[in-house]
Amino acid sequence: MAFGKQTYNSANELRESLLDIIKDISPNESNYFVSNLGKGTPALQKLHEWNLYHEARVTSEAKAIEGAETTYGDLAQEERSSNYTVTIDASVKLSRSRASIANVTGEDALSVEKERALRRLKNQMEYNLINGGVAAGSSGVASGMAGIERVISTIVTARASGTSFTEGELNDMVQDSWDQVSDNYVMDLLVAPAVIKRRIATFGTNLTRNVNAMDKKLTREVRVYDAEIGQTVMVLAHKDIRTTAGSLLVLGLREELFETAFLVGTGEPHWEDRAQTGDWKGGTYITEFTLVSANQKASVKRTGYSNSL
Repeated sequence: MAFGKQTYNSANELRESLLDIIKDISPNESNYFVSNLGKGTPALQKLHEWNLYHEARVTSEAKAIEGAETTYGDLAQEERSSNYTVTIDASVKLSRSRASIANVTGEDALSVEKERALRRLKNQMEYNLINGGVAAGSSGVASGMAGIERVISTIVTARASGTSFTEGELNDMVQDSWDQVSDNYVMDLLVAPAVIKRRIATFGTNLTRNVNAMDKKLTREVRVYDAEIGQTVMVLAHKDIRTTAGSLLVLGLREELFETAFLVGTGEPHWEDRAQTGDWKGGTYITEFTLVSANQKASVKRTGYSNSL
């Protein structure tokens, strides 16, 4: 039956319905270590080095005989530690035509992409700070730094696959750290997948809720656990911690013993235009930095826990 005009047969006459709003829900904002680790002395070379000192607690009476000559034993030697810098970039390239046309929100297209690239850069930095692996010495191969997981080598425990993360496990981690170091350097930050934080939430009266986290630049709830030996531990759920069944990772860190060191000169994150070789506009955000671990003996690594509640 004829009917003047309907929407389906007069589409060319209609204006499109297009919202000028984009809700960006990309999981790239939770970059705790990029935001909170201290910035150390700049690295002068790709191989950045520093010294460590650790003297074990005495385990004997060490008595001296009355009137005896003083005896001299060997003194604990400083050790040398190091890490390689890693270069990370997040690039943007738009055709001249695309860069000239505003987005649906009315914003400048190149500015929007640069903002997104900076978020990608921070996300990549965060992932490397936790999971980075050393790579160096080969021509044509990108150098890599050891992330937090790989620098912890003294207090490492591999639990049987599927072990439940209990309150006893958390207290054992704190004691493992306490046994190794001065009371002033016991682990104070537990970094774990969300499922472990949810499990810790059931532990009971030693868990403090609704902690003011303004100093940590966090916008979500932070929980603090009061360990049995008297140490307070902040519990942080992190998106970049390994959650694979059988190798789920939990880290107990003394946060102040980790720093970032940027390569001297132009290593801190910055934007660089690139020479145009065609009809386009763009460049990259780039940084070169490394992780400094002042002494990994205070930190704890455990793996193997169940990845289900």
